[in-house]
Amino acid sequence: MKLFKKLGILLLITSLILLAACKNSEESSSSSEDTNNATDTNTSESQDISVNGPEKVGDVYEIDGGTAKVMAISNKETTVKTGPIQFTVKKVIAAVANEQLPFIDVQIESENTSDEVVRFRPSLAQLATSTGVQIDEPSLLESDRLLDEYVGKVNDSGSIIYVFDNEEDIKDLESIRLRISSPFNEDLKNLGDKLDLKINLEH
Repeated sequence: MKLFKKLGILLLITSLILLAACKNSEESSSSSEDTNNATDTNTSESQDISVNGPEKVGDVYEIDGGTAKVMAISNKETTVKTGPIQFTVKKVIAAVANEQLPFIDVQIESENTSDEVVRFRPSLAQLATSTGVQIDEPSLLESDRLLDEYVGKVNDSGSIIYVFDNEEDIKDLESIRLRISSPFNEDLKNLGDKLDLKINLEH
């Protein structure tokens, strides 16, 4: 997630500046420094970082540029079919990156079950939340690059990321609604129905 990585770098630079400013004070009070370092180490060790990815609310897991804390989650897969496309929402994570940036990560998989060339664009999925916020498109910078055109029996998977302005936007999140336009062929003929999915989350 590029934006999260930039945020992590900014936090690192800020930390380095603060460390430089406090250098003289730290040298004159080495015993205090040792105590503080021990405290910092204990705090770091007490923070449980999930190495296998988040599974429940409250989990902290690693992302590019730092960590994210889960505010709401759905581990239940939802699979639907529209025309020749089989579409699965594998996981939904609402989290806050580096205690500053709220986002929703929708992990998906799409499969063309036909030999036709099919155009299907989950990368343009519209999202609405039970908290009353609507985002018309995922963040192109943060989301994985997904196929727009499926040439025969191929599949694709990745994350589409929605970034929010305020943590309140995802606090006590009960569900999301995901809308995706119908698949179509090279002649622009619709091959199925629009998708309109509701995913319930634990929070």
